[in-house]
Amino acid sequence: MRRRYTIHRDGDLLVEELDAEGKAIDPEPVPPEDRLPVELVVTAPDTEEGRAQMLDLLDLALGIETEGPPPNPNGPAKFKLPVIS
Repeated sequence: MRRRYTIHRDGDLLVEELDAEGKAIDPEPVPPEDRLPVELVVTAPDTEEGRAQMLDLLDLALGIETEGPPPNPNGPAKFKLPVIS
């Protein structure tokens, strides 16, 4: 499964299914000049599991963009030594 996500100037999300060559199967009737210069193409196996993983990835990306990255349990804070005064 291949999908292209673009954003219309009025804020609408445009979703298009793509063929193997990357051309829209049923293109949105929106000219390129009305789209913002943001485009995301996602490729996943055309199975239930592939679709679920793709949605999980997009959900994770949205969470990172809106809330910031999750804390890294193996990050530098793990190796800090306690300060003894």
